[in-house]
Parts: sequence; C-alpha cells; structure tokens
Amino acid sequence: MKALHMKDHVITKCVLHNVKKYYGDYGLGIIEKGFRIKYCNDSTKIAIIRCAHRSHKYVQSTLPFITMIGDVRAKFCTIYTGATIMQCNKFIIKHQQQVLDRMVGNIASAKERNDFIKRVMEFEIE
Repeated sequence: MKALHMKDHVITKCVLHNVKKYYGDYGLGIIEKGFRIKYCNDSTKIAIIRCAHRSHKYVQSTLPFITMIGDVRAKFCTIYTGATIMQCNKFIIKHQQQVLDRMVGNIASAKERNDFIKRVMEFEIE
C-alpha cells in the first residue's frame, strides 16, 4: 500500500473534482471563488481548507465521499469548522499538541523524539 503524500495542489484538484461530481457546475462555481488549501502537514495528515462562507457546506458535505486520491486510499474527516483562519490555527496547534503528548511516550530515543516533535509542530501558513 502506498503512503499518501499530501500536497495542496493534489488536494485542491481532488476536492474540486468531487464537488463537481456531486453538485455539478453550480456547486463548482460557488466554491471556486475563495477556495484554497491554506495549510497542509504531511506528517499529521491535517489540512486547512479555506472557502467562502456560503460555500463551506458544499465542501464539507463532499469530503466524506472522497475515498481515493490518485491511486492511494484516503479518508477525509472534518475535525473543526472555524469562521477565521486564526481560529483554525489555534485549534490545529492545540490538536497537534495533544497528538504529541500521546505519541512522544512511545518513542525511545531522544533524537527521534525531537525529530518527531519538529515534524508535527511544523506550522507554516501560505
């Protein structure tokens, strides 16, 4: 089984394709303005998807139906819906800190632990 490497342009293409599949040109037209992947972390498999207020329901309702990205199986879950990117940033940082707290105890060496923490807490918004 191949590992999923999350890249923003691949996720964008996949989401737009599925919105068009389920909602047609009307749905695609509604979400295209303002749609963008703002953050994508390959280690934690978390992404922030930005879209206009009136179009978020089209995106959110389509995500559970996406099962493949290319030839790799994928599953999308919405863990938070926020009104602003800053609120989403705060939630992601808190969420990743909780993941760290659970996972760091299972890593034996200090170097591996530090590398893992660095990868998980990497947070760069475009």
